[in-house]
Amino acid sequence: MNEDKILDKVDEIITYIKNTNDYKNYIKAKKKLESNEEVLILVEKVKKYQKEIVRNKGNKEELEKKINDCLEKLNNSVIYTEFLNYQSEVNNMLTIFENKLNKYFHDVFN
Repeated sequence: MNEDKILDKVDEIITYIKNTNDYKNYIKAKKKLESNEEVLILVEKVKKYQKEIVRNKGNKEELEKKINDCLEKLNNSVIYTEFLNYQSEVNNMLTIFENKLNKYFHDVFN
């Protein structure tokens, strides 16, 4: 099997994944999330506070409280939780494909 045929098979898998309801719902949820300024601001705040903790800038306990406050608001957001759920489903599907490929290659070469 030459490289082009292998890439064609990979493209078939990608097309299959993109045609699943989980992936389509994930894309819709991602677009909703990206168009919601309030949620985006909360996500950016969490990232900012996390970076400050890693860089040891500021009071760790205070920053953790700010992070938890933002996460609580995010977790109460239907748009955000819907996105996380669909993202998890897509990641699970990708993990299944990865595991099957790894098992296949392991069985073939060992």
